Amino acid sequence: MQISLTDLLNITSKLRVLYAEDDVILRENTVALLRDLFSEIDEAGDGAEALKCYKDHPNGYDIVITDLNMPHMNGMDLIKNIQSINPKQPIIVVSAHNETEFFLESIRNNVSGYILKPIDFDQLLETLFKVSSLVKERLTKASMQAKLQQKLDEQSKQLAENSQLVHEFLTIDKVTKLQNATMLYNFLDNFTQDHPLTIMLYNIDNFSFINQTYGAEFADEALFKVGEYLQYNLSKEVHLYRYNSDEFVIIFDPQIINPEFVAIQIQAFFKETPIGENDEKPVYITLSCGIATAASPASLLPNARIALREARMRGVPNQYNIYNTQDVFLKRSKIETTWIQKFRIALEEDRVVPYFQPIIDNETEEIVKYECLARIEDDGEIISPAHFLEAARRSGLMSNLTRTIINKSFKIFSGQHVAFSINITNEDLLNQTFIDFLYTKQNLYKIDPSLVTFEILEDIIISDINREPLQNLHVLKDMGYLLALDDFGSDRSNFSRLETLGVDFLKIDGQFIKGIDTNPRNQDIVESIASMAKKIGLEVIAEFVSNKEEFEMVKKLGVNYSQGFFFNAPLELPMKDAL
Repeated sequence: MQISLTDLLNITSKLRVLYAEDDVILRENTVALLRDLFSEIDEAGDGAEALKCYKDHPNGYDIVITDLNMPHMNGMDLIKNIQSINPKQPIIVVSAHNETEFFLESIRNNVSGYILKPIDFDQLLETLFKVSSLVKERLTKASMQAKLQQKLDEQSKQLAENSQLVHEFLTIDKVTKLQNATMLYNFLDNFTQDHPLTIMLYNIDNFSFINQTYGAEFADEALFKVGEYLQYNLSKEVHLYRYNSDEFVIIFDPQIINPEFVAIQIQAFFKETPIGENDEKPVYITLSCGIATAASPASLLPNARIALREARMRGVPNQYNIYNTQDVFLKRSKIETTWIQKFRIALEEDRVVPYFQPIIDNETEEIVKYECLARIEDDGEIISPAHFLEAARRSGLMSNLTRTIINKSFKIFSGQHVAFSINITNEDLLNQTFIDFLYTKQNLYKIDPSLVTFEILEDIIISDINREPLQNLHVLKDMGYLLALDDFGSDRSNFSRLETLGVDFLKIDGQFIKGIDTNPRNQDIVESIASMAKKIGLEVIAEFVSNKEEFEMVKKLGVNYSQGFFFNAPLELPMKDAL
């Protein structure tokens, strides 16, 4: 094969060579040729010098060219030493010997090429081309492997980073940077030590007010600050978690730390320390706390939840309460649990029925509509919502209750030109199928939506967290239904939103109607509500009117309609003359 210098230079120009030859003249002549072909040439006069040069060279050599007969260390020994350092080192042997034994020994030592002396130019070029091509192929493969390895390393690093991100996503709360509920449950599930634990379940008092007043961003900063301040007040032996939206859990060994001491310390700290500023004014919060201690980790959270509910039931913020099996509240919780079961069975057995309380026009004193109220029939006894309404909420069955009352009320009023109202809840308006359910029932029973008023509570219209209930209220208005705001005055009453939502009626909370004939303060409140409602085109209903004196007073104060036991208790069926 005829090799051109151009072809050879294409593959040798970047290679480095170590050349060992004891014949000075031959070495100088050969090196003069090799310098035109390779980027770097190192010379050695014998095998020992060549081996030292090979070991000292920091980057190694692409090709080693060596004579066989040299003083101090011959070529074969040099080859063996080099091969012990790098078994894949390409080596060319230059020798005057052409006996078979030399070729065989060269092959045994993985020699890549063999050149006979005196050196033939064409053979030299051919051997250099063959070995250099082998070197280039190895370098290309090595480069590809290095790139592949780099890519694999990058992917492994990315996988490790992604794994860490996933781990943090699953275990770390993104707002507070504390361990989350998953880690709390994991800790409790794996706690095997034979001694009690204490849990302190903290809930931020009236956190919804923070959200609504200052916005979601400030609320998130407040949550972060609460976590930070809790950590500041706790020792290293304590575990701290963000549990639910505005709840935090602290776990520790009660044999080391006194729970009441921690509770008092945290109460005092938050009382004196703002969690942020708004309009350059400090914003403070308080926390209620339920504390439970038990040897069984499984009972800790439920018991702490009961204790927290008891603390919040006191109606005073910044309280803590310790779980006690003898608490009246615990007995009440057990009663609620019993009612959850009773309510489920009543739904399954179709014993939830609507009762109808008349609503009276204060001017004509005639019935103008009915409010449909839920009752349970139980062996001839009629059970009021006071017993089962909280059970329905706690069991997540409020939507089932609403749909039952809607279905049965629509059926009773089917084909009748009678107005009536039905209570609906936030849970109903959050349910994607509620509107479809209404369409189906109004078409089935031929109900005119303009005769139906849906009564809602203020918590729906003041919420800025979830807009879906408000959007569905607009859908109800577009369908032709009327809206009444129930228990107006009991929460953070807000006239500014009533017009935008299309509310048609205000129902004044019963606490302002009871004894209103002798209570000037309540008279002022009701008169103000009625006056403001009239200005924005709303009609007002007074609930819980129980006697003639109260009725006469609400009429005098400008209230349009009345409802209560003074007129009629809720009836199993509407009055016949009204149908």
